[in-house]
Amino acid sequence: MKLMGVDIGFSKTGQTTGIACLDGDKLNLSKTGTSWESRKAQIPVGFQANVIALDGPLLPKGVNELVRRRCEFLFIRAPFWNRCKPGLSHFGFGLELRRAAAEAGAQFSHLLADSTRSTHKAFVSCCGPIVEAFPNAFLAVLLPEEEFQSATKLRRGQRFDWLYKRAVETGRLGSTLSKELDLPGEVWRRLSAEIDHERRAALICLLTAAFAAQGTAHKVGDAEGGWFWLPPLFLWHYWARDGLRRAEEKLRSK
Repeated sequence: MKLMGVDIGFSKTGQTTGIACLDGDKLNLSKTGTSWESRKAQIPVGFQANVIALDGPLLPKGVNELVRRRCEFLFIRAPFWNRCKPGLSHFGFGLELRRAAAEAGAQFSHLLADSTRSTHKAFVSCCGPIVEAFPNAFLAVLLPEEEFQSATKLRRGQRFDWLYKRAVETGRLGSTLSKELDLPGEVWRRLSAEIDHERRAALICLLTAAFAAQGTAHKVGDAEGGWFWLPPLFLWHYWARDGLRRAEEKLRSK
């Protein structure tokens, strides 16, 4: 299986794109600019992915660009709002990110293996088997509620690295997920050792692609606005499973 995880980034000048490519037992992890030329230069020659997970709002084909996404409105509610709240992507900066994600999806779709393109309907993507990763939520749902009760107040932009560090230190990224995903040891070693923000995000996107590829990811959303692809529901801590149920009930009532 060949997998790719991409943290697309949004800077026009800095190196804010993280890319993880897994080809059998070989892991390539890099950090690039946001132009396609910069991204392409860091991808192993001839690499073609079976599944790609991209950290950015992805819409199904033919959907109104300004659609309000159910997956986002579920996760801006308690108990997620102060743990892994997403930005709304139908206006302002979020809409710019939505457009950047669509562009990135089109770019990276050229790296999909021809044999996998026929399976794109199962992934509900306009470009093939490309799924949407949500690294903050991926990590948050794996952690017990006690971790958040003891957390210090974090400034904007610090949430992901705090979640990542706690997931590593509690063993949720290594000992727990390694039982569910048959990935080479190098992946788990890099997950434990990596300190760079973008490379960390790319690795979580890679895990998202792995769950999607084996058909065990839990999808949150709908066919109109797209889905967040997250760890299997049985791995979520109770607060997250119960919180999703309550958020869905409230959203239905409106």
